[in-house]
Amino acid sequence: MTGSSYKDNLGKLLADVRAEEQTLWDSLNDDEHNVAGEIDRWAPKDHLAHATFWTERLVKQLQAAAGGEPPGSIEDYQKTNDEVYETNKDRSWEDILAWAEEVSRQFHTAFDAVSEEMLQDIPGPEGTGSLPLWQNVAFTGAYHPMHHIADIYLERGDIQGAQAVQERVAEGLAGLDESDAWQGRTQYNLACFYALHDKSERALALLKTAMKYSPNLVEWSKQDSDLDTLRELLEFQAMVADG
Repeated sequence: MTGSSYKDNLGKLLADVRAEEQTLWDSLNDDEHNVAGEIDRWAPKDHLAHATFWTERLVKQLQAAAGGEPPGSIEDYQKTNDEVYETNKDRSWEDILAWAEEVSRQFHTAFDAVSEEMLQDIPGPEGTGSLPLWQNVAFTGAYHPMHHIADIYLERGDIQGAQAVQERVAEGLAGLDESDAWQGRTQYNLACFYALHDKSERALALLKTAMKYSPNLVEWSKQDSDLDTLRELLEFQAMVADG
């Protein structure tokens, strides 16, 4: 951990994420707000509904840390995501935005109620699994919504906007913890973005750093479809072989 506490640093990162979201929502016109998406090509309101559903689960996980009931486990994430899309696809932008704002209010109340010690605890199997709570807050509360913000920029044809968002969230996440495992994970996630968008040189450089920090990522990289564009490259093959 760098500087102050996980709670303080997470609070700053979460505020930055909310500001990024607001900037994007304000930039959308009425047609973009209410355009209908498809199950394999989401509209902005579908991305917002999806992120809000997972933030709502995070609220329950935070409440569980403070003594409440944890959310039930999810066995099939793809099925759940499809169900969330189908449930919300016909709702208006205004309706989904109101839901998102209410969940955001609940999230900040729940986050304020947990202590630094609670954030460092590892919850049980119906909580966040085998990771400390702060990591789940970082992923679900920051990385996940920023990933969907980047997707919306990409769907608008703004690769620079998407890249800037991904780089800012990676920098914010890296500042939360100095451990090699965490630094490797943040570098790896950014490498995946570049690999998916034909920036192989940048992706390979980040992967090299990520695997140095966290060698266990080598095995995962062999099956990660996000890296499929790199598989025929000799430098990637050498990284995997060396691991």
